[in-house]
Amino acid sequence: MIQLKSKREIELMLEAGRLLAQCHKEIAGMIRPGITTVEIDAFAEAFLKEHGAVPEQKGYRGYPYATCASVNDEICHGFPSTKELKDGDLVTIDMVVNLNGGLADSAWTYAAGKLDEDSEKLMQVTKESLYKGIELYK
Repeated sequence: MIQLKSKREIELMLEAGRLLAQCHKEIAGMIRPGITTVEIDAFAEAFLKEHGAVPEQKGYRGYPYATCASVNDEICHGFPSTKELKDGDLVTIDMVVNLNGGLADSAWTYAAGKLDEDSEKLMQVTKESLYKGIELYK
């Protein structure tokens, strides 16, 4: 059964989404060869807590991290690791934020260093596809 959200519930979701986007923008500035996804996870958890939010997936069915992290062709929703990112790696960080009961979920893919031509094209085409899909929805 579809449950419609109240105006207040939608406002809470929007607030959570804004905070989540802000966290992702901060993460974008951290991504570089040599950093680990465990370091990114620790940053995201601290950032969210600093802003009064909870990383919703941490503790869900025993999941120990605030984010999911996948590097290159690793399976979606991978565990953050201590392995350092290398030049040309693609890393996807996925997280769910609970801010005052409003939930937001998003995954962003970042480039660590300089990408090869195929990876650059992949990033470009997927971003264009996202925005075309959003336009069709409007």
